[in-house]
Amino acid sequence: MFWAVVLLCVCVDQLTKAGIARSMELGSTRPLIPGVLDFTYTHNTGAAFSILTGRQTFLIAVTAVVMIAMVIYVIRKGKDIFLPEKIALALIVGGGLGNLICRIARGYVIDFINIHILPIFNAADICVCCGCALLVLSVLILEPRCGAAKEGSDERRSDS
Repeated sequence: MFWAVVLLCVCVDQLTKAGIARSMELGSTRPLIPGVLDFTYTHNTGAAFSILTGRQTFLIAVTAVVMIAMVIYVIRKGKDIFLPEKIALALIVGGGLGNLICRIARGYVIDFINIHILPIFNAADICVCCGCALLVLSVLILEPRCGAAKEGSDERRSDS
């Protein structure tokens, strides 16, 4: 499951970026919902919100280390990882790898989703953000509830 989600994230990200680069001119915009949502083709040499612009070596190194650490964690913990947490980690790794591929291959990340109240982003960014949200939800809400329900059923069995 983990590797399938990672592969899906990377493929969707790379295909959407390639499609934008092939079909649009750099800097051009295609309105989807005028005034709300456009496709705007940009190159981002920084991280989220264009922080650390031009620091590609640093961004590549940090991303690679974090992705390797997450994969090692998943491999070592294996079946002990709560499924929503494993999916969350796969989304984060898949999105991180999608952007890492661009940074290494091109020296920049292709961004194109322009929701006017946010910085322009891409499919990999969506994967990372959704993965982070699911990880927080999993660790703080879902896993404790499942653990409490399991402990309660174990206590009832021992009382019988």
